[in-house]
Amino acid sequence: MEWREFTLKNGIRVIYKHIPEFHSVSAGIWIKTGSRFEKPDISGVSHFLEHLLFKGTKKRNYKQIKEAIEGVGGTFNGFTSEEATCYWIKILGKYLDLSIDVLADMIQNPLLKSADIEKERKVIIEEINMYKDIPAKHVFEIFDGTLYGKHPLGQSIAGTVESVSGISRRRMSEYLRDFYTADNIVVSISGNISEKEMRKSVELHLSSVRKKDENEYAPWDKKPAGPKVKALRKKTEQAHIAMGGLAPCRFDEKRYALMVLNTILGGNMSSRLFNRIREQMGLAYSIKSFAKHYNDTGAYLVYAGVSPENIEKSIEAVIDEMKKIRDGGVKDNEMDRARKFITSQILMGLEDNLEYMLWLGEQRLFRDKLITVKEAVEKINSVTARAVKSIAAELFKGENFYMSIIGPKVDVDRITRKMSAL
Repeated sequence: MEWREFTLKNGIRVIYKHIPEFHSVSAGIWIKTGSRFEKPDISGVSHFLEHLLFKGTKKRNYKQIKEAIEGVGGTFNGFTSEEATCYWIKILGKYLDLSIDVLADMIQNPLLKSADIEKERKVIIEEINMYKDIPAKHVFEIFDGTLYGKHPLGQSIAGTVESVSGISRRRMSEYLRDFYTADNIVVSISGNISEKEMRKSVELHLSSVRKKDENEYAPWDKKPAGPKVKALRKKTEQAHIAMGGLAPCRFDEKRYALMVLNTILGGNMSSRLFNRIREQMGLAYSIKSFAKHYNDTGAYLVYAGVSPENIEKSIEAVIDEMKKIRDGGVKDNEMDRARKFITSQILMGLEDNLEYMLWLGEQRLFRDKLITVKEAVEKINSVTARAVKSIAAELFKGENFYMSIIGPKVDVDRITRKMSAL
């Protein structure tokens, strides 16, 4: 049995895996809402609410929330992405009911006290400013804005100083009421559980959540319109470069070929970019590639941190490696290493019941039919060199090439011409 699931009368979906050999259990409440669901004037509200839900409920103040979980040795946290918000607890199996009680209390009964809102508003503004002072992180926000433009996917998850400053308690309450509803909630549980007690706990604490239709967001339907580059000139010791373009969505079978392509290109220390740009040319300490997938689009990205004088040389090397894969394909030994690396990372990652809970919860939130671990491994192992070359040809082209750079001196025109060579 890989997992089991059931649905409460109000529509909340519950998915779980019983792992009796573990002492612990991980439980998460997922809500289908995030930055892409937000209008510009309340950009950052999902992330803002995630912070505030830890500040106290009608049943527990902020100290009692922390002490209830940490007092029995548990850990807890939350996160917000473009399409989901999740609150989770990892705790010994005998305290599962406590974890469900606390999580359910947080999402249904937050106080949203004015004093807490103003304190956390300052904290989040400092967080936004902090990321602006970390070029290796801020460059990705600029990249998203360059790739997706004014679409909500181009918004920062944390919002802007202006939007966060203007979100009122009333707007937060309305957002919580409209988006934290039963049809948009998934409960994911993995670890040492009593199935009977778990069902009883979930029904007790979550059956009162009200129903509403699925949350809606602005779809993405634009075609690539590159090459485009956006530079932020800033006095830094190192230049930070993010480059890439649109890629398949989470439901597209071509994402498996992209996973293999990404691993070969820059996904680990055996990759082409690492070997060429770091080992052979000595241009970068950090060089990597990765992919992101949403419901209706995605992105492939390459990141490099280099000396300002090596910006153009590094970009040329990345473009050259992309062209080599696109035009010449990949070798059999690269394919073999990449497939083994990906499948091993998946299997080893899922040995942690927190990771397994996150994997189950994200799938159930977005998919009608879940993919088993066995199916995922089989799909990766079935990727051919021809499929990798094909997805490279689809993605690696000038019109689908975008770039953001933070550094002291950037010649945008020269870099744009180099991008056009892809």
